[in-house]
Amino acid sequence: MFSSTFLLVFVVIQLSICLEEDYYWREYTGTIPDDAVVAGQDINNQNVYIGQAYVHNEGLIVSAIFPGVREVYAPINGIKTVKSYVKILCGPQSNFYWSQANASHLHLQMIDKHPIIGGHEVGGVLYIGRISSEGDIKIGKVCSFLTENALTFFNSRDTEKSVASYEILMYNENALEVKIEKK
Repeated sequence: MFSSTFLLVFVVIQLSICLEEDYYWREYTGTIPDDAVVAGQDINNQNVYIGQAYVHNEGLIVSAIFPGVREVYAPINGIKTVKSYVKILCGPQSNFYWSQANASHLHLQMIDKHPIIGGHEVGGVLYIGRISSEGDIKIGKVCSFLTENALTFFNSRDTEKSVASYEILMYNENALEVKIEKK
């Protein structure tokens, strides 16, 4: 009873936070929704999307979603292949932007900004990071709870890698206001 009540409260809180911000996580069934957030393009100029995968006993882990591919590859203690319990980030593309970040200064760089929470693992909250590597866009988790060492971890050829310099996904709360003012 306690665990189902806790889960219900957690889901309601997460849903209300996302609804206030105009973005949300939708079940990923293998089809890309029209309002899915594009993270960039891969080496073949195909869109890459942002996923969130539940890894048993590990957490909700940020991963990349590729059109036509049902499973995702979550970077947590190596690479875990996840075929179910996957979500895709959706919302108005114009409200999102990428900001340069560095592992040693991330907390200072986030002052007065709104980074997107991509999940959690033992230790704390994960943000959404991306890098360009070998001509490809790599999406990964930013371990924001590692103060002064907030690396981003990502899948590179079925190996978990990390870097200290990356971009972090942000949300522009004022984007809707700007659109209204321009009309």
